[in-house]
Amino acid sequence: MKESAASKHSLLIERLCETFGALYQGNVIDKNWLCERFDITERTAYRDLARLSHLLEEVSAGRYKLSQHLLPNLHVGHLAEFATFTGVSQLFPHSDGRSLRKRMKSADNLTIRGASSRENRLLSDLMDNLDRAISALKTVTFSYRGKSRVVQPYRLINHYGLWYLAGVEAGRLKAFELARIANFNPSGAHFCADDTVLNELNTTSGIHFGAHIDATLWVSAHAAQYVTRRPLFPGQRIVQTHPDGSLTLATTHNDKNTLFRWLRYWLPDIRILEPASLKEDFAHDFVSRTAKANEMNEADSTCLTTL
Repeated sequence: MKESAASKHSLLIERLCETFGALYQGNVIDKNWLCERFDITERTAYRDLARLSHLLEEVSAGRYKLSQHLLPNLHVGHLAEFATFTGVSQLFPHSDGRSLRKRMKSADNLTIRGASSRENRLLSDLMDNLDRAISALKTVTFSYRGKSRVVQPYRLINHYGLWYLAGVEAGRLKAFELARIANFNPSGAHFCADDTVLNELNTTSGIHFGAHIDATLWVSAHAAQYVTRRPLFPGQRIVQTHPDGSLTLATTHNDKNTLFRWLRYWLPDIRILEPASLKEDFAHDFVSRTAKANEMNEADSTCLTTL
């Protein structure tokens, strides 16, 4: 009997220690979490919650977290939040804070090659000022590309390592690269956030805003493996997989020139099927660029001959 009681106490201590460890890392627990984690009954789970009640705060009905004054300033839960915030939470198989911390401990075994960024420390004050203006819904003024601008700021966007301000100027949503902004000044004038603008920001991939361009693409079997491995086009959706392994793909763009750049890179493995007008625009753009490249090559050849 004594051995059985000692065993029960040992299991209880281990269970409470692990539970407190999870709470200390910012996790929220409830009776279901306890039952699944330790394979215990609901009655036992309620007893454990009662034992820890003086340390807990209820966040919603039956769900608890560690009291704020007991939480560390930085815990692995924050690491998971940061991974989600920066858009890299899918980089590893598991994005919880504990798993990410484990990966960091073996950093010497990993190499991550992604989009590089310019040195952004010089933008610190500007970003802070813009952040305050966005929160306060205050119009701002600045110089950009040699022109004075009056802009309603909505969001800061990092696009391939560069920071942009998404804001409305003269009724039109635009993106302004922060490194090109000069003479910044908050005007003090307030504006009302436009739900249409917020919806466009939440549904647009990238920094090109305006009318959406829906396109249907044909993708060769060779290129299909790259397109399905990770999305190459905004909002891409596979419409049909053909017997030869090729695909019919749907995508939505805000800037046809960005789409054209991708298509030039992937020729002849990806081409436009619809709409016909976009297909014609791409053909004209491609022929024009090819002709210009030939002219430049001929000019270079003439110069070399002269020399």
